[in-house]
Amino acid sequence: MAIRKNLAGTECELVVDGRVDGPAAHELEIEVLALAKTDATTVYVNLAGANFLCSAAIRVLLQHRRQWKAKGKKFVVSRTSPEVDEILELTGMRDLIVESA
Repeated sequence: MAIRKNLAGTECELVVDGRVDGPAAHELEIEVLALAKTDATTVYVNLAGANFLCSAAIRVLLQHRRQWKAKGKKFVVSRTSPEVDEILELTGMRDLIVESA
């Protein structure tokens, strides 16, 4: 898995490519926690290049979405690959964390 960070003012896009398994979910969480220490108010997680999402990664996305929302900030999955979209749909998490168009 690879994570690229695109910063623009107080907005950040994390572009995640590859398989997001347990160790990769931990890396993603580290990136998100680092952003929480900055002045970022909006985080978009782009999963268009991801081909797998484990339950730990779903937990990271859901947990941080709730935490950021509680602080009046925005944390959302902005794009998903067909594989990730199917996983999120099957787990019932899609409507909670994926931004609708």
